[in-house]
Amino acid sequence: MEAFLAVIGFSNGLVISGVLGGVLGSFANAVRHTINLEGPPRHESELTWASKDLQEKRGAWLFLRCFLGGVIGLVLGLYFVGALHETLGTFAKVVALSIIVGYSAPVLLETQERLMKARLASLSASADTKPEAAD
Repeated sequence: MEAFLAVIGFSNGLVISGVLGGVLGSFANAVRHTINLEGPPRHESELTWASKDLQEKRGAWLFLRCFLGGVIGLVLGLYFVGALHETLGTFAKVVALSIIVGYSAPVLLETQERLMKARLASLSASADTKPEAAD
């Protein structure tokens, strides 16, 4: 790892690893939603294959989900550029954080959207109740 960081630099390593960690976390979350968490299939009747059309849609969904995780990981990596001591321990913590953020990307984005809608509604309501200025 030290050789990797020595070649590309600590800041570049944070950005690259942030993206990769975000993608990995998003992929892990997608796998969690796909499989039966109570155990593997135990009977042949439990094994089913999706149609080609559904497989393509799932592939696009998985790509977009991992892309969002990568974007969030990129933002996380950029956030820490130049702000940390350049040690392997610090680097590992940022990578771990990017995996966690990638894993929870859908929840983060839904929460952000809900908060923004509430804030916009609040601003709109306060603008509607302001008295008109007298001419």
